[in-house]
Amino acid sequence: MTYLDPLPGRFETGHTYTVGFWVLQHGTHPFEGVLDRVGLRLTRADGRSVTFEATPLPEAAHYATSLAVPRGEWKVEALQGWFPTYEVGVLKVPGDMRVAPVPAEMVGGRRTEERWGAIRPPKVVPGEVPVSAPAPPDALGQPPLPAKTQNDPASATNDDASGTGRTGTSGAAAAETVDDVAKAGAQSAATSTGIPAYTLLLAAAGGAALAAAALWRAARRRRQAPDPPADPAADTLAIP
Repeated sequence: MTYLDPLPGRFETGHTYTVGFWVLQHGTHPFEGVLDRVGLRLTRADGRSVTFEATPLPEAAHYATSLAVPRGEWKVEALQGWFPTYEVGVLKVPGDMRVAPVPAEMVGGRRTEERWGAIRPPKVVPGEVPVSAPAPPDALGQPPLPAKTQNDPASATNDDASGTGRTGTSGAAAAETVDDVAKAGAQSAATSTGIPAYTLLLAAAGGAALAAAALWRAARRRRQAPDPPADPAADTLAIP
């Protein structure tokens, strides 16, 4: 049996798509041998047929091929070496791929999970469409991550006040953060006092402008103030 890897959501004419698939004996384990011809054969209602040869991938029973399909509705069959062809589904171009359910009578034997690592065949339920399942953490060589809850303090990240996930704030980012806090405070005050939020924002902006002007005037006065007169005694050296 042939199970497809996840497919593009839509197929268009004039585009090339790479499709991966698994050829499994009894739908559960790789064939212990060499399959001399593997691929996908597409047949249209007018009798036109195109075949796309597949290339073996590093994983056992895993193959891939590239498709460039003309417009129309195509019956998709898998070439499985000397095994009979397997009906995969129907491909509509432009459109999507409708995968056929797995025949229950064709699935048998024990699924050999130890043959695959992080890259593995889809989950097969007889009578249903194969669904690709994520690999378990141990297949990736990583321990499972603990579940995070909204109220769990351990799940909090070192984010800044803007909630962007950054670990530090400086320059323009700090200005944005302060401005956001000011806006939030103005909105909160407007809610509690009934004063329009834009009035409080204008007042806050005016206060900031007055403070900046005061600092600028103080700096200017310091620059324009004359230097204190020199003390002649400070430069006089007395020699006995």
